[in-house]
Amino acid sequence: MKTIGMLGGKTYHSTLLYYQQINAHIQRAKGGSNAASLIMHSFNFAETAALFGGNKWDEVTAKFTAAAKHMKAAGAQGLVIGCNIGHRVASEVEAGAGLPVLHIAEYTARAVKARGLSKVALLATRSAMEGDFIKTPLLEQAGAEILVPSTEDMATIDKAIFNELSIGVVSDETKTFLGRVAHDLVEQGAEGVILACTDLQFVLKPEHFSVPLLDTLELHAEGIAEWALDDGPSS
Repeated sequence: MKTIGMLGGKTYHSTLLYYQQINAHIQRAKGGSNAASLIMHSFNFAETAALFGGNKWDEVTAKFTAAAKHMKAAGAQGLVIGCNIGHRVASEVEAGAGLPVLHIAEYTARAVKARGLSKVALLATRSAMEGDFIKTPLLEQAGAEILVPSTEDMATIDKAIFNELSIGVVSDETKTFLGRVAHDLVEQGAEGVILACTDLQFVLKPEHFSVPLLDTLELHAEGIAEWALDDGPSS
């Protein structure tokens, strides 16, 4: 079994889910008391979120790469960035640490393609909805058209993620708002809704939609477990 190096704490709520789901997949596959070989660096999200919000991506890269190098020295063979927005610097961290980054969007693209979805809605932080680091793998690997909310709704989603969901708060107002935005995109033709923020699954539930919700955290965790169990090369 390969050893996973996880950059966690973004947020600790979602990192708990990562740890739980990765280990559950491995135990189901291997049986008994088997669990992941995993090394984690858990960041203080208040500090990391400030860097995200300030567009200080060079500093994010430096922090992630330094932690990744320590985990490599401790035996990690591949890297996991435990949030969607952190993948904005995935290629830089991969190059700087000398370890492959198991990219969250690649596993999501695989699921979109497997389900034959040609048009999907993307809900995430504003950086992820406006940028290319999540959308490009979806376009290139799944060939799916991507729908995103209006600029105004993006700003409101971003605020809700950083001011509420990241600290474990889910207000009724936010639930109603996010549900309305998601349903609007479905009405525009989205055949599935991608939850590309690891805290959105605390708000939006599959039973409330007529189309599949694809949670990137769950898809990522399953893919990470498969990678760890594969006896082939790390990259």
